[in-house]
Amino acid sequence: MRQACGVRVARSSWWGSLVKASVVGGAAAVLVTSPLLAGAPPAAAAKATRGAHPARTSGTTLTRIGHVTFWECPASTTEMLVAVSTVTLHRGATLDISFTVRNMSSKPCSYTAPYASAAPGPTASTLQAGPCGSVGFEVVGPNHKNVWPGTQVVNCPALGFAQLAPNATISGTGTWDQTKPNSTSRVPTGRYTLVVTSTHFSFPLRVVSP
Repeated sequence: MRQACGVRVARSSWWGSLVKASVVGGAAAVLVTSPLLAGAPPAAAAKATRGAHPARTSGTTLTRIGHVTFWECPASTTEMLVAVSTVTLHRGATLDISFTVRNMSSKPCSYTAPYASAAPGPTASTLQAGPCGSVGFEVVGPNHKNVWPGTQVVNCPALGFAQLAPNATISGTGTWDQTKPNSTSRVPTGRYTLVVTSTHFSFPLRVVSP
């Protein structure tokens, strides 16, 4: 057990098994101008990164674990694990991203998710990372230039509030196929940085020739 932001967290057993599993394993047009805030109105998006604590590397460069404000779930009682399939991408390969958010509080908290069908209705049980997802991410190139998703118009499904119960988790996935925004062409070889939600959950990437 350890003390983190006033919350006692059982670390090794719960997250340990999840790390292994993660590593192995009505529409509206939205103008995406700030990728980390993708899929969220500005106020909610700013809230999504406030109070995040520095993430730790959990025994491998393919995972990050740390506290984060997840919509209306406060950072002091909310922890997120992010895992990637690789940090070295051959040209044409797809990067797989997965995330799991855990509510360590004794009270439920709310987050946004797409509806499973036509709104109003239940929210989807499988979440996404990306422009229309519950978690945003961006890929940054040289000179801190955003190379994905950039500024583009994205048709997102209707979003609604869902509740994350005490000690419960929700998970989701996302991908990046090395394409540029509004284009079928791919980014050049070189070094990039994947940033999920905030810079505390970042991964250095290399795109190399086949």
